[in-house]
Amino acid sequence: MKLPIAKPFITEEEFELIKQPLETGWVVQGPFVKEFEQKIAEFTGAKYAVALNSCTSGQFIMSEIIGVDTGDEVILPAFTWISTANSIEYFGGKPVFCDIDIQTFNIDVNQIETKINSQTKAIYPVTLFGLTPDMSFIQSIAQKRSLKIVEDCACGLGGKMNDTHCGLFGEGGVLSFHPRKSITTGEGGMIITNSEQVYRTACMLRDHGAVKGDYDRHKGIKSFEMTEYPILGHNLRMTDLQGAVGVAQSKKIEDILNRKKNLVKTFNDSLSDIDWLLKPYVPNGYSHGYQTYCTLFKPEETINAIAHEDKAKIDKLHEERNEVMEALEKKGVITRPGTHAVHIQKYYQNKYQIHPMDFPNAYAADRLSLALPFYPTMTDEEVGYLFKTLKNI
Repeated sequence: MKLPIAKPFITEEEFELIKQPLETGWVVQGPFVKEFEQKIAEFTGAKYAVALNSCTSGQFIMSEIIGVDTGDEVILPAFTWISTANSIEYFGGKPVFCDIDIQTFNIDVNQIETKINSQTKAIYPVTLFGLTPDMSFIQSIAQKRSLKIVEDCACGLGGKMNDTHCGLFGEGGVLSFHPRKSITTGEGGMIITNSEQVYRTACMLRDHGAVKGDYDRHKGIKSFEMTEYPILGHNLRMTDLQGAVGVAQSKKIEDILNRKKNLVKTFNDSLSDIDWLLKPYVPNGYSHGYQTYCTLFKPEETINAIAHEDKAKIDKLHEERNEVMEALEKKGVITRPGTHAVHIQKYYQNKYQIHPMDFPNAYAADRLSLALPFYPTMTDEEVGYLFKTLKNI
């Protein structure tokens, strides 16, 4: 048996809807993209949604909207996907890394204020694996220090704190529809926001700076009239082929998330007698979206190594983890690290002269997180094989 790390939930509806743009000939950003935006806005409770060709594009647009510029500093977790930092770096800003809470894998909110100075522009919290950080606490810091909040919600569909969906605690948030996410359009992303100004600017920036998009212009009378371009923009649009897939996928969001929640109960129970993996932690008042079921390898030894700032021990455990992952792969069970620690990627490490143990929790998470195969269509047989293999490895 082979268990992939993730598998998109595709049914006949995706095949049926994707035919329609091909038949009408309207394959660029059009009616399906608009409908997809409406469905995501409705699900998340956002007033506005802007579909894009990737989540990374949305992160870059949000940095542009809040005005990240040379000399500005932006605080973000050290354990996140590299695009979070890149969206700051590309505009001349400086990513200021903050360590994480090893239990949640999210930014350690108690360290944020120590990173703030006169150059600080914003905080970029990340809803990692589907769990939102303490956004109420982050909001209080941002309000007190007059900082912007832009949320990286790449993994966040379904992630909530106190019934507010991630992405709606600040200027806006950005979702991903990569194939490993709960719903997918292949590549694709979406900004969600309650700010009309953010919405209108994002719509222009994704479309060369245009006041009116092609679809809105062509569906009315005088479609021959060109629009205005008051700002410098890009071409970061989602196609209507992707939008059609997104509409089909969005109809299954509740079903997908419910399937995942039921799987989580089984996974948590099954891990109770596997003490070398720590199951995901969910604080009270939070809804976890479970984009990924991410565990921590040999938690007691890992936490002890962090406490003693013992890099050699973390590296030794990392070798053991990789041996386990390789052995699992040979038995058809595909696993992955949760994500990477950006501060040890060569570009950032070399430019800012950062040592791996400057952020020990993030370094340990990079070395010792372990994501298990997890997808909504997993069968009882597949789940049984996964945990039988884990117990015997």
